[in-house]
Amino acid sequence: MVGFTYRRVPAIALARQLVAEGRVGTLRHVRAQYLQDWIADEEAPLSWRLERSRAGSGALGDIGAHIIDLTQFITGERITGVSGLLETFVHERPVASEFVGLRGSASTERGPVTVDDAAVFTARFTGGAVGTFEATRFAWGRKNAIRVEINGSAGSLAFDFEDMNVLHYFDATDDARVAGFRRIVVTEPERPYIGAWWPAGHGLGYEHAFVHQVVDLVGALAAGEQPTPSFADGLAIQRVLDAVERSAEDQSRWTTVPTDEMEN
Repeated sequence: MVGFTYRRVPAIALARQLVAEGRVGTLRHVRAQYLQDWIADEEAPLSWRLERSRAGSGALGDIGAHIIDLTQFITGERITGVSGLLETFVHERPVASEFVGLRGSASTERGPVTVDDAAVFTARFTGGAVGTFEATRFAWGRKNAIRVEINGSAGSLAFDFEDMNVLHYFDATDDARVAGFRRIVVTEPERPYIGAWWPAGHGLGYEHAFVHQVVDLVGALAAGEQPTPSFADGLAIQRVLDAVERSAEDQSRWTTVPTDEMEN
């Protein structure tokens, strides 16, 4: 099993259910952002996350991977092709002498940043929908803003992790006089995962998604089933990340995301 924990946020799981039920109709647009600001300060110390040899990639792999997984999870579709752009804004930083969490104290020595600071790419999904993705750790004021919006022929869904107990839903079939986004507070026991917790109206936090993840893992093992997301799902995300990197290195040329069938 791969730890894409944000799948276990109840509002995200509800969004997946609504899409699967056809509540937004045929998918047309997928928008996703993951915005943080913890290295927006140009003098923030160099951490292992900024070294390609240790982290693999920067914002693209660190946080972009999560919104790729979330959009594929919510829509039930895979990304088939991308056009990418990667940017490193700060090429050298003070070397950290020690770290507490993501923050460290800097020394006078400086070292190179060898990963991307921001990633932007467009995409197409298997059903024909188009997508736009943005991942950055340079968005001042945004601490962990995971934003996903789905637009379909019959409605829209919108989610922001900084208001994680809420899902916004627009039903295009509503009477035009009263039509508007419906703010759904996802704390009712009929909604995913919530029945195991507190009375309605008592929100869950980041840590609860990890509990849900463990329950899903153990439940699948007990039933003799493959837990999800599987290593195969993780590989599919890596293929998208790789395609974005290859596109960015080739003047943002449209790049196909390989599948098992293509490699075989």
